[in-house]
Amino acid sequence: MPTAYEDALHLLAGTGPEYGEGVPNSGPIVADSLVDLGRPHLVNDWIKEYSQRLEALPATAVPISRENWRPALSDRNRTADWGNFFHRELKQASWRIIITDWMPRLASGMAGGTGFGLLRAAHAARNLTLEETQYCRAELAEGLGYWSSYYLKLPGILSTGATGNLTPLEALTHIKWQHKKRPPEYDLVSQGLHGLSRFSPFAGVINLVHLPERPEDLITETTASMARVFLSNCSDPMKLVPFMLALMVPSSLRHLIPHLEQDTAITLVRYGWQFAGAMYAIYGRVNPADSWEPPNTDKQQLIEQACSSGHEYAVMFTATCLREFALNPDDVYLAAASEGIRRLSAAQLIGPAGKPAS
Repeated sequence: MPTAYEDALHLLAGTGPEYGEGVPNSGPIVADSLVDLGRPHLVNDWIKEYSQRLEALPATAVPISRENWRPALSDRNRTADWGNFFHRELKQASWRIIITDWMPRLASGMAGGTGFGLLRAAHAARNLTLEETQYCRAELAEGLGYWSSYYLKLPGILSTGATGNLTPLEALTHIKWQHKKRPPEYDLVSQGLHGLSRFSPFAGVINLVHLPERPEDLITETTASMARVFLSNCSDPMKLVPFMLALMVPSSLRHLIPHLEQDTAITLVRYGWQFAGAMYAIYGRVNPADSWEPPNTDKQQLIEQACSSGHEYAVMFTATCLREFALNPDDVYLAAASEGIRRLSAAQLIGPAGKPAS
């Protein structure tokens, strides 16, 4: 029997990776997050309402092959071509082989599309681990295609030798804020990420952090740090989505690294740290929180609040925070989820009938 996630993928088939003026299609991620939160019965209605705002997949141009893919990398006009390429690849090889082959090529460009190509591919991989289905393979192809066509390399060259000896929390103190007073109110997070190309002090961020023995440990350190950053900066509605993504994107790498060689997994999580650091450089104006009030709600209440809000980021962010909390029981994740739900509801930034902020 198809899962609620697969039913959502069926409903979303043929929709483009973005709509409006560059807003990412988060439907597949929300669907998987609702399932993860134990609310699969909410998926169908949410997706049906959400899909009304989506646009069709762009037209194809020229087929991409294993011989001519490099010039097509980061070409947003080739999204459909990239999707078709990965659909063909996944018919000829297992999804694990495709991930093994392409993660070294795509890791440095995960910031493209504000990380949503990665997010979609990672959630598809998570479900393929449970059961290999046609819809999940198709979603992996679409996620990888979005990632490839929107590929964006941030400033900095990944060191293959010695790296920094800082934890992510310590490394944040070495990141210069791009704007001296307050960050500009970008309509889209992607505009801020593209703007980093003109900010040379960011180039060293990728090599600041130490490398723990397990790649998963760097993810944990990064997400815990960004939960603290979120709590200290979330009073500004324009910073809610950027700092939610700063936690969600590194966390999603957990779904991919079990299928990768150690060196590739380490590379991937280092770029995950760089993505989080980019959000801090662009939007940060307050140091990470030293302390916070534990939420006066338990996990089940957080889930109910997130789901009843209808906000896509409330659902995705809460699911991510609870997954991280299960692995690292630090109440900073619960505090961040609670504050995120409250702030999103107050700002009325996002919802199936409203305009998303990213």
